[in-house]
Amino acid sequence: MREKPEFEARAGGSRDLDLEQVRSDLEDLGIDPEFSRPVAQRLVAIAPGLTDVEYTAILDGVTAAYSVHRDRVGPSDPRVQQGNELRRLMEGCTGELRKLDEGLQMLSAYLLRMCALASREGSGNLH
Repeated sequence: MREKPEFEARAGGSRDLDLEQVRSDLEDLGIDPEFSRPVAQRLVAIAPGLTDVEYTAILDGVTAAYSVHRDRVGPSDPRVQQGNELRRLMEGCTGELRKLDEGLQMLSAYLLRMCALASREGSGNLH
């Protein structure tokens, strides 16, 4: 998450919520635009006249809830989803390459023993 933005203090300690300002503040806190727009609309509708402390607390709560949601569901950006899928595939490929490496090492050890056995018998040929 990004650093908390500094909010301009209002006279009287309360603020009239402006849709674009709430959306901007949410996005400054690292919330995706697709999520910040409907949340900002909801906040403007249900919470007019908040004090600065209440406003900051609500933004903290929305940010915390969004963070939990994002961790459970995953990011909405298709490029991030593709990157995560690619990482998962590469991790699977890495495991398979390790297995292949182990198999090749065993085959190499077997062939070295066969070469040593063939040279002791004097023929030098494995076939």
